[in-house]
Amino acid sequence: MKNYGKNDARDYCANWNSGECLGCMMRTDGNVLKIRVDSKLAGKDCIINQGCDYFDMVVVPSIPK
Repeated sequence: MKNYGKNDARDYCANWNSGECLGCMMRTDGNVLKIRVDSKLAGKDCIINQGCDYFDMVVVPSIPK
């Protein structure tokens, strides 16, 4: 698996906002898409280098190979 960094987050992540995270997290519950803002991430520096569940589960599968 490729090691992703902030340049990848800038290019592909919908939560990227000038190096800060918008904090929007998504999951499905049956056929329902649930979205919430994670206050621990929103407005804070991007954490892709420490590991980001949103990036790994949502963004990575959509990055062209």
